[in-house]
Amino acid sequence: MTKHAFTILLSVFALQCFAFDASAGLFTKRRDKCECVGDYKPPKGVTKYFTCKVKKEWETRQHCLPCGRKIPYKVQVITYRDRYSDGSQRTWKCVVAGTETRLGK
Repeated sequence: MTKHAFTILLSVFALQCFAFDASAGLFTKRRDKCECVGDYKPPKGVTKYFTCKVKKEWETRQHCLPCGRKIPYKVQVITYRDRYSDGSQRTWKCVVAGTETRLGK
């Protein structure tokens, strides 16, 4: 019984770790709609332990038009954090596909 419980627990953990692809871009690669917060790059030989979802929020951004005007809009952003074997971490902000909402004129 313990072996089966461990297998189920491990499967649930694996599914949760990889569930971000569906919520962060309609099954596209995570990095396509994501940007790294900061410029941290893990040293060679350091392995990534896991990625966890930190928060989900709305952010106001702006499109810059060729004429110089800026059009504000809102998008839903999910923040993820990668944890590495050397104790360091990297944070990613991913825009949820289809959440762009225009603001004002």
